Amino acid sequence: MTRRMARLAAAMFLLALPARAAAQNVPAEGWKFTITPYFLFPHMSGTVTVGPVVSDLNASPSDIFSNLQFGFMLAAEARSPEWAIGFNSVYMDLSKDGANLPTQLDGYQGSFELTGFRRLMPWFEVLAGGRLNVMGASATLQPVGTVFNKDIVFFDPFLGARFTVPNTGRWNIMLRGDVGGFGVGSQFTWQVRPTVAYSVSKLVSIGAAYWVFGVNYDQGSGLDYFKWDVTTFGPELGVSFTF
Repeated sequence: MTRRMARLAAAMFLLALPARAAAQNVPAEGWKFTITPYFLFPHMSGTVTVGPVVSDLNASPSDIFSNLQFGFMLAAEARSPEWAIGFNSVYMDLSKDGANLPTQLDGYQGSFELTGFRRLMPWFEVLAGGRLNVMGASATLQPVGTVFNKDIVFFDPFLGARFTVPNTGRWNIMLRGDVGGFGVGSQFTWQVRPTVAYSVSKLVSIGAAYWVFGVNYDQGSGLDYFKWDVTTFGPELGVSFTF
């Protein structure tokens, strides 16, 4: 009986060898790359201070589009089952009449961020990254025509998380949020972005998101003082291409 059991075990081992070799030859899931051009319908709300001039900034999408000098939005991500690296860029330039004082305020805001993700669970990732902010304003005080200019570039580190709803088939539902600044660049910055996307094919998906991004930054004093306390928010529409 012992000899017969040994022969059976040997036969099962030999039969399992081809299957094991085939499993070893199956390539592990590698990196996938996604690029997403998107369109933002932005609102901007807050205050901008340039020197002694304090102006309310309350711009709707129609205000921004009617005064937009230049703008672009692009996101990209490289991901594996456990890791991901993301890039996102937003830039807007607009002009707005001051609400509290007879001023003309020309303002712009741009952010360029690089983010690293680590998946801890199928539905949960932690993230950390950095965001390069460019912003500024030119305030013209009427009727004397006095001009106050300020252009700022600063870097904000941030930490956050991303949640993905599992088992949604062709749909992809996510929520990302982060906080940062910590006094390194701005005093405080934060953003939230819920996203819903539908996979038309393995290569193409269409999606919608709602972006809320706040920055509270100040620098200088007196005539050299600059403060940007602005929240940008609005819906986004985009098309993603995955390779």
